[in-house]
Amino acid sequence: MNVRDLEYFIAVAECGSFSKASVRLGRPQPALSRHIRDLETDLRVPLLYRNGRGVVVTQAGELLQQLGWAIIRQIHDAREKVRDFSSDQLGSAAIGMPASVSAILLAPLARSLRTAHAQAELRFLDGCNGDLLLALGGGSLDIALIYDAPGTTHQNLEALFSQPLYLIERHSPDSEMPEFGDDVEAAELETIQLVLPGRRHGLRQIVDAWASRNGLEPHVQFECDSYSAILQVVASGLAATLLPAASLQREILSGQFRARLITKPAVYRTISLATSQSKPVNSSLVGLIKQSVASLKDEFLWPQNAIADNPVSRNVSVRMALDEIRPVT
Repeated sequence: MNVRDLEYFIAVAECGSFSKASVRLGRPQPALSRHIRDLETDLRVPLLYRNGRGVVVTQAGELLQQLGWAIIRQIHDAREKVRDFSSDQLGSAAIGMPASVSAILLAPLARSLRTAHAQAELRFLDGCNGDLLLALGGGSLDIALIYDAPGTTHQNLEALFSQPLYLIERHSPDSEMPEFGDDVEAAELETIQLVLPGRRHGLRQIVDAWASRNGLEPHVQFECDSYSAILQVVASGLAATLLPAASLQREILSGQFRARLITKPAVYRTISLATSQSKPVNSSLVGLIKQSVASLKDEFLWPQNAIADNPVSRNVSVRMALDEIRPVT
């Protein structure tokens, strides 16, 4: 017994004749008769009585008709669910990333996924490294973009790009708009009040490791795990923070914040793509994320282009730092 036998039998039973079922299925009557004869031989019981007006379903045939529909539905469901893992099918996806990455990536990525997989159910999650990795390990995320922070261990990890960190401060309405070439030496962070995430956060781990390597002790006055809470503290003027300027391009251009590149030495964060270790991940989804990140290279590296296009705001230390900014290959 196979699925085709069941489909042909159910069609004949519903139509009440081989001729009508033949038209419905687009198959010759002898082929239908052969499949149903094979089915009756396999089950060792008659399923249909033939008469001059068509066919009548036996009691055994009625039972098989009911069970057959359930079997066919299960097979179709299984086929669709398994196809979700093929390169050209996506049923659903859960994707996580830090808020500073989603500020740039989320909208373009969502548009690309909606275009490529119009019927897919998509869920996006903002979170810190620890939460994203827990969700990935627990199966509630398929893919996460995370900081490649010291101590991060994950088998399926691929570096995508690196960004320099800037000192993000409230911009005083009374002061002139700073040029993009402004910078701040790392040693000055010991005298500037900072608000950073707690130590379980990937960004904090990167900053702490960088400071330790260079004998620095940044003045961390406040800890906030929420990205929005950090920006509120900065907007209030209570403290500055360390983030890629690209994540706050709109706020910087509007004059709410100012960004100064950290130099001597510079500090970078690397964003990596981590995929689930407990279930297969759709290859089309991975490809679309990489493609979206690559297409946004200039956005992630802003204001590199703004500095390069404005010779007045350029100085030696900034040029040296920006020469090191490269996507990870």
